[in-house]
Amino acid sequence: MSEMTPNRLHEFRSQYGARSKRGVLPYVQLVLTAGGFVLIALLLLSGRKQPPAPGGGGMPADEQRRYAAYLEGKSEPMAAVRAYEAYMNTASLSPQERSKVAYSAAKLSIDTERYDEALPYLYQAEFLDPESSLKDEINKKVVLCLDKLGRGADLRHELRKRTDIKRSAADVEPGETVVAEFAGEVLTDKDLEKEVEKLPAAARDSVSTPEKQAEMVKMLVAQRLLLDKARRLELDKDPEIQEQLVKQLDAMIVQKLIEDEVRKNVQVTPEDVERFYKAEPAKFTDPATAEVQVADAESEEAAKAITEFKADAVTIRQGGPVPGAPRELDATSVFAAEPGAVAGPVQCGERWYVFKVKSKTAEKLRPFEEVKEAATRMLEMQKEQEQFKALIEQTLEARDVKLYLDRLQKAPAAQ
Repeated sequence: MSEMTPNRLHEFRSQYGARSKRGVLPYVQLVLTAGGFVLIALLLLSGRKQPPAPGGGGMPADEQRRYAAYLEGKSEPMAAVRAYEAYMNTASLSPQERSKVAYSAAKLSIDTERYDEALPYLYQAEFLDPESSLKDEINKKVVLCLDKLGRGADLRHELRKRTDIKRSAADVEPGETVVAEFAGEVLTDKDLEKEVEKLPAAARDSVSTPEKQAEMVKMLVAQRLLLDKARRLELDKDPEIQEQLVKQLDAMIVQKLIEDEVRKNVQVTPEDVERFYKAEPAKFTDPATAEVQVADAESEEAAKAITEFKADAVTIRQGGPVPGAPRELDATSVFAAEPGAVAGPVQCGERWYVFKVKSKTAEKLRPFEEVKEAATRMLEMQKEQEQFKALIEQTLEARDVKLYLDRLQKAPAAQ
């Protein structure tokens, strides 16, 4: 057995080796087949369409923008912002077009009080189109965001930059005349005209002469130089000044918001104005007037005895005061008397007054064409007041405000 073992073992190994060599190919084929299957599966999966991203990714560019507008209309501001962002990332837009989209995203972010997200969009809109028609609105919203974010230093810088009216000699346009040069700046006659226009109408006449205009030029130059000195001394950082600035800025922003929100909802037609005129005739009626002479005495009897009226005649309007007499004096009896008669006496304080009626004019309704402009403005103001009250109520309701107005009443005194 020992003699056969080496031969038999050798034969077995030979057979096993042959089988092993023949068995490699099927294994290789199996591996290649499996690999091919995986490759094909990956190719198929890569070609399969993926569902759109939450922001609308995968949509054509135009559809993406419509989708953003759709979300905005459905009161989903932040979803709309994401959709606008996806639109800007996929669409081929000019700087001006991209600027408008960025402004839309900023406005939506502000509506949801996400001022930290709105600010970069505003800067993007400004950078892409510095001369945009939305420039003024962008300026206002940048200031608003910085104020809300408490970035006081940045706010001051932006306010100075966005409201600065400094001009150098290079900025002077044809037809302008330089009237002052100072600290690298110039002031022209056109600049002076703009400053005069800012004055109340009644004050403009006070700077109509060359002498008064010269005084105003000196004042404007001195004001700018003093302002520059104050800024270098960092007086604008004084806590008291900062507190006043914040209050004034808040008041101005709220006032502007109210004006925009109220006025956009006020529409007045010529038909509305004419109906208003007919419904409120008292508003367009000139009151009755009377020309009278007034005399007074210490007692009722003495006043009744007056026959001579030496004072000059004065004109009084029905319901109005009597010129030269105490404001409380009641002259109602004058309008019940006939011209030439004496009305009174009427007591006012410690004196008694009588009136000699010289002439009277009846009240008169002014023609519509004469008062149409005034009636239009009166109706607009009435509607604005109505809209303002509605805005206040809507604002309080929208923010779930709880008012405890009964607590303002003083507690009854203890018995």
